[in-house]
Amino acid sequence: MESTGCPKVGVTMRRLLAAFATVFTLGGGTAQAATCTVPVPYATIQDAVNDITCTTINVAVGGYPGNVTIPRSLVLNGAQAGNPVAGRTFAVVESTVTGMITIQAAGVTIDGFSLTNPGQATGILIKTIGNKALITNNIIEGIGGVSFSGNTQAIYLENGPDDVSVVGNKVSGVEGIASSNGGIFIGDSTSGNPSLNILIEGNSISDIHSVNRGAYAIHVNNGASTASSATGYTTVTIRNNTISNLVGGGWTHAIGLEGDTPGVIVVDNSISNLLAPTVDSVAVWFEDNPSFSTGRVNQNNFNVTIAAYGIAVHPANSLAYPALSVDGTCNWWGDAGGPGPVGPDGGARVSPNVDFSPWLTAPAPGGACLGGVPSTPGKVTGGGQIQGDPIFSPLGVLVSVPALIPSPADPNGRATFGFTVKCCAATGNLEYNDHQTDVRIKAQSIDALVISSPGTSCPATPGSKHAEFTGTAQVIRSTGTTTEPFTVDVDDCGEPGTSDTFGIKTTTYSNGPSTLIGGNIQIH
Repeated sequence: MESTGCPKVGVTMRRLLAAFATVFTLGGGTAQAATCTVPVPYATIQDAVNDITCTTINVAVGGYPGNVTIPRSLVLNGAQAGNPVAGRTFAVVESTVTGMITIQAAGVTIDGFSLTNPGQATGILIKTIGNKALITNNIIEGIGGVSFSGNTQAIYLENGPDDVSVVGNKVSGVEGIASSNGGIFIGDSTSGNPSLNILIEGNSISDIHSVNRGAYAIHVNNGASTASSATGYTTVTIRNNTISNLVGGGWTHAIGLEGDTPGVIVVDNSISNLLAPTVDSVAVWFEDNPSFSTGRVNQNNFNVTIAAYGIAVHPANSLAYPALSVDGTCNWWGDAGGPGPVGPDGGARVSPNVDFSPWLTAPAPGGACLGGVPSTPGKVTGGGQIQGDPIFSPLGVLVSVPALIPSPADPNGRATFGFTVKCCAATGNLEYNDHQTDVRIKAQSIDALVISSPGTSCPATPGSKHAEFTGTAQVIRSTGTTTEPFTVDVDDCGEPGTSDTFGIKTTTYSNGPSTLIGGNIQIH
């Protein structure tokens, strides 16, 4: 019998039943939000996207070949939605997309997928109208390839979407003959549309390779060309990302701020292993960027050696704005003595027009921002209690000296401390014990003491003082002992000490500065 041209009854009934099962109507007949699943009853992700009643789509473990285009607001959840990428393996117990996901509407979330797109340019494309997109908890691996002739990027913000957050993703294996724009590319160079309030946070980006041109982890290029249309710019925060193993055939810029980025914030990132055939390897690079001096680049770890730059400003910006500098203070340059060769020591390079002093004397977060600051003759003593409140790993251990005062109300809820430090030369001891979290810290050496006035927490108090001292300590936990740099930050706000503050941090632990529950700080 010839076909009548009618749709197959089984497919039609299956989709009708799915819709009735998940959609409810009010008296006025308005459709309610539906949660839909793939591959049953929808065979593909695109099938579920095409059903406008599906506002949340949950995709089961499995492989899903083919591109996906999203033209409306929805939440697309992979099998690992809500689960951090740490400990996960690409395509293992994952919803794995082979292809490109294109976002063509505001308010789209992509959460918990593995995604690959070999032989193609892009993994996730966010078009201009893709405002408020959230890309999170995804593993993106294998974009382009060593013989792919075009530019490549895992996540591409095209021509100015706003309020986009790219958070907690793992990106690797992005490569091509031309520029590999790496993990996140904010374009385009001829754009006239600003890209506002972008957040790039907590991502791991590695193994980016360009055969002939530039390798990037994060590339901001919106409005960077000299075309008359190129009036776009980008406001962006780049925070707490780990970047490593970038190889460029021409240059390597881990974070390339190559368009205008007024007020850019680059903080708490760790960058290592940058390679290019010339010295054009840079952790944070300002190129066609007239707003470079409004940026903040702080508390980053530049583990790139003196063969590469930690922060560099293009010479054209230096010529145009010779009196301006980017705030590049409080970074770790790979050497306690600071950056080179413009700087005083053998750490990563720094260019002119970068305010790099003071710098961290040890890697963040435990390092103190005292590099280049001379120690202060004087003496600081203290002992007492603060509330135990670790920010980093609960495995951290801080040490304390014998003048510890247990809390009569809740001895397990308080952190006790005692110390005596003097300069110059810097000597002393420190012991700290956070009872509740099983963390003790005991100083092995004191490196520096800096005293200033007034106190940070009590600037209006006459005679108040602030002190910071650094060194190396044993961090002791029941699970083991590590050796880490430490920084102690204290205020002497006068007698009887009830307003004094104490804070301590190492690589794996931080607490305070907090007002003392009991005890006293004295800065002489």
